[in-house]
Amino acid sequence: MTMETMHGSIWKRNLYVSWFTQILALTGFGFVFPFLPFFIQELGVTEPAELRLWTGILSSAPALSMGVMAPIWGIIADRYGKKPMILRAMIGGAVVTAAMSLAGSVQMVLALRIVQGAFSGTMAASAALIATHTPKERLASSLGLLSSSNFIGMSLGPLVGGIASEAFGYRNSFVIGAITLLLGAVLVLALIHEPRPTVELEPAPHPVRAPGSTILSRLRTLITPSMLTLLVTLLVIRFVKALPVPFLPLHVQELRGTLEGSASATGLLSAARGAATALSAVTITRLGDRIPKLKLVAWLVAIGALLSAPLAFTPGLWSFSIVLVVGTYFLGGIEPLIQADLSSRTPANRRGLLFGVQTTVGNVGWFLAPLFGSVVSIRYGIPAVFVSLTIFLVVTTGLTALISGRPQPVAGTT
Repeated sequence: MTMETMHGSIWKRNLYVSWFTQILALTGFGFVFPFLPFFIQELGVTEPAELRLWTGILSSAPALSMGVMAPIWGIIADRYGKKPMILRAMIGGAVVTAAMSLAGSVQMVLALRIVQGAFSGTMAASAALIATHTPKERLASSLGLLSSSNFIGMSLGPLVGGIASEAFGYRNSFVIGAITLLLGAVLVLALIHEPRPTVELEPAPHPVRAPGSTILSRLRTLITPSMLTLLVTLLVIRFVKALPVPFLPLHVQELRGTLEGSASATGLLSAARGAATALSAVTITRLGDRIPKLKLVAWLVAIGALLSAPLAFTPGLWSFSIVLVVGTYFLGGIEPLIQADLSSRTPANRRGLLFGVQTTVGNVGWFLAPLFGSVVSIRYGIPAVFVSLTIFLVVTTGLTALISGRPQPVAGTT
């Protein structure tokens, strides 16, 4: 009996509800966070080198705490269910986002960003739910659709948030974002149903102290050498994708020559990038259901490397935006393809931990990229960040080409 027969249309309803609520959640997060460099200036940090340093620190801070907590939340999700973890992430994110409207210093924003990382993580929680209850033959396209919600939300948030921030101020925009997150939590509570498995896929031989009862022992049974290679690839991809993001507002400001109107321009650019990534997640990941996922990843990274090369030398905002958005399309489907490949080789009752590990690994890249970008931009200027982006993509092309030809065994096998 297939999973689809067992659960009927429940997995489809969960997928569509998760897709919509993730749009709400990421819209809420995206309402102000892309404009943190402008909010920092409002808090009194205006010296260019200090501004770039704080931009990197504030962008990295949530990744550190989220990376520490993600495997713990993953184990809790495997034991008590994925739906409570989605609610925890949305409600926690709403509370912290609202609290940021009261921040009086950049140090207070930093503290709240650290707390935000520890208690949020809506996408990882939703992806674990979908990966656990979706038929294997629909996994890549389903995770691709869910991934598109991330980028649709991150498009709508900056687009509307940029206008709202200039009309009502950054502090009021934090409050609006928090309300949007709470609305998503209400819909999750009311509409998502998490089926209970009818069989235990990996029964523990000793129920009190099973070998998988600790984080380290569970990780040892979960991660094979080939999976470790894929996780390293995921780390590099996340690093590459996160590297330019915190500095886009400042680069837009430099290209325009003024702070006035830069929030709206940044919002439009972020919206276009989000739309390109969402389209990629829906279209390119469908190919992953029919052709080898890792070979597709290698080609996508190579195309992204070629398209990123002119970014540092493009003088106009329009030409820069077009090149960036087109490159974003080809890079947008990579993460869901890797996630689908890993999920298809992981037992269903270990996928909460798997997505926790993936979140931690991805957040290492997210944590390091803004700090690296801060150092590069302070020393050589923001265009040098885009030169670094191309170099890392070229290296990643070689890494993905190397692993795409290797057999990938199922977790727990030898």
